[in-house]
Amino acid sequence: MTPQETDLASLIDRSGNGRPVVPFEGYSMDDMNNRDHRLLVQSPESIFSIDKADITREERLDGDRVRLWVTAGARALRVSPCVVNPSSPFTAVREYAPPVAPDGSPGAPVREDMENIPPPPSVYVSGAPTPARVATPPLSEVGERYNARCFGGDSYENNCAHFLSDAFIRAGYTELLPPNDHVAARCPAKRPIRARNMWSWFKAKAVRTSRVVEENTGWWAVFQIDGYWGGHVVLLDSDNMKWYGTAWHSDHNQYLYQW
Repeated sequence: MTPQETDLASLIDRSGNGRPVVPFEGYSMDDMNNRDHRLLVQSPESIFSIDKADITREERLDGDRVRLWVTAGARALRVSPCVVNPSSPFTAVREYAPPVAPDGSPGAPVREDMENIPPPPSVYVSGAPTPARVATPPLSEVGERYNARCFGGDSYENNCAHFLSDAFIRAGYTELLPPNDHVAARCPAKRPIRARNMWSWFKAKAVRTSRVVEENTGWWAVFQIDGYWGGHVVLLDSDNMKWYGTAWHSDHNQYLYQW
């Protein structure tokens, strides 16, 4: 080495002239879909298409593997597998993402679909914590949250289920959010908007039912119906004989539910 190359100050000065780089290891070839890119296959779950202009150096490793040194901050195209479902008809998802250095041994799989893999069951040993019991919010809490509107700000000609379901959700009944087998229609804020859907949910939740309104029997979720097929839902505080909803129909058939 020349005296200049061994001079520490010169080496420090030279090291700051280039941008930092990130190593990628795997199998590589030209990207046939983009001639200006190289494909780098780390594993079946992690494939990158990297702009050749961002590759500063290439090293040959054992077994036809390579190490590509990529400029930090460069944008690479990453291809990852996904599970086919009605909302995602693709078998692979492409998205721009900053390059990520390999984690662990060369070519270690990078799994990005763990939400589709069932987790192992819980294992309990002596002294381990036990599952918490999730308390069901009282119906009185729903009454406190009722404000005759929806969190999303939208409104329809008929809002009985819409506004009541909003109060239920804000009171803690997040089970009404998707997915819920009882709910077939929602507003943009994901609130159920059909009284019959809420009725179905009431029936599934109930531990006590009644067909008549009686004073001082607590809070009830109520479905009312006559000739109007869609029906009507409302919340009743029978201790104070107050209702929460868009209307009360005393002349309708009454279906009351408690839990």
